[in-house]
Amino acid sequence: MSIKRKLTAALLALNLISLCAAPSYAGNRDRSLTVMTYNMYHGTDFTDIFQAQTPEQLVAEVAEAYSDTIAGNVPERVAAIADHIEANSPTLVGLQEVALWQTGPFMDPAPATTVSVDHLQLLLDELASRGLHYAPIAIQTNLVAELPAVFGPTAALDIRFTDRVVILARTDLKTSQFKIENTEAHTFSVILPVTSPTLGTIYIPRGWTSADVKFRGKTYRFVNAHLESFYEPVQYAQAAELVQGPTNTDLPVILLGDFNSDPGSGGYAYQILMSGGFSDVWASTQPGQLGYTWPLSGEIPSDILTPTQRLDLILARGVDLAASDIVGEEAEDITPMGFRPSDHAGLVATVVLKP
Repeated sequence: MSIKRKLTAALLALNLISLCAAPSYAGNRDRSLTVMTYNMYHGTDFTDIFQAQTPEQLVAEVAEAYSDTIAGNVPERVAAIADHIEANSPTLVGLQEVALWQTGPFMDPAPATTVSVDHLQLLLDELASRGLHYAPIAIQTNLVAELPAVFGPTAALDIRFTDRVVILARTDLKTSQFKIENTEAHTFSVILPVTSPTLGTIYIPRGWTSADVKFRGKTYRFVNAHLESFYEPVQYAQAAELVQGPTNTDLPVILLGDFNSDPGSGGYAYQILMSGGFSDVWASTQPGQLGYTWPLSGEIPSDILTPTQRLDLILARGVDLAASDIVGEEAEDITPMGFRPSDHAGLVATVVLKP
């Protein structure tokens, strides 16, 4: 464990002891709740696919995107993400860019069904192999697209890509401690249209998942979202939808995800979210610390970069804030084959539910 992690763990313990010792927080120790957000990175960049000018360019770009994903060693990256879940034991995890890649016969009109890479199943299997008990409780399927790919004169496949937003929950807690009362999964009403020379106009859905959870007798709402990154007006509309929709409740709320809006740069979507009465857990518990989470890598995760923006956030309302930490961003987190776990860092936080 690095010096930074040891200090963070010590501060977390001190914060929790302080919260529990204060008279107004009597009995709250059992209501301390750890949560995590992690964008898993689907493994490639789709820009060249959308910009392809001819059918020949299109099938070549699809092949390159798929090849980049495979070259990025998804199983090893997912195992590194599992390391952070194991180390922090979050009760709930919000995941974004939980990709599913499938292949099928070239130019077959039927959907491709042979699973090549499934980020979700890989993570569940990795966690289970460590004796950890997690299960998906809410899954929102966003973009689903299938295109032909030509890898060479004698190699061609259909490639099917599915993007998901997922909430994982621990399954080893007693019902008296932790109970899922309701879940939802939706696409945002406003989504981005992209016009491609070869594909025409395609709509790129983004979405959110939520769960109403009773934790040690206290019910709260957990919301996980992934906002648009390429066109800010759509991003603003999606942020407003979160404020007016799933977070518009009298319950305490934990809202987390990849919001693609940097607070340090005056991100307007961030300001819209904060207008919902939220506290920024990182800014509150790590004052003065930059907290950058993106970009940690280039198109292939072995291209190591220094992050410059804080896009991955945990916001909370109606709870007390104890501690937070960024994970996956240090040199020691690079995998044996030289990959970042993701192009995003993960963010973990501990909050305390009020009586």
